[in-house]
Amino acid sequence: MKFDRKEMPIWEAFDFLNTLVDDSDPDIELDQLQHLLQTSEAIRADGHPDWFVLTGLLHDMGKVLCLFGELNGQSWVIHSR
Repeated sequence: MKFDRKEMPIWEAFDFLNTLVDDSDPDIELDQLQHLLQTSEAIRADGHPDWFVLTGLLHDMGKVLCLFGELNGQSWVIHSR
């Protein structure tokens, strides 16, 4: 795999990820950005270190590959908004 799909700042990547719906997420009523923010805030509120809060914020960013057709055939049920 090459890094030749798209270059973007992290917040643009979050917006791009927001065009995806992952029906396997337990909170599918939330968009992807809200899910990431909610996860990282819960980790922060539990008193974990900053690196772990950042991990919570970024934990689903790999799903952006689905928007480029890179993860077809995976067990997720994912579609675009």
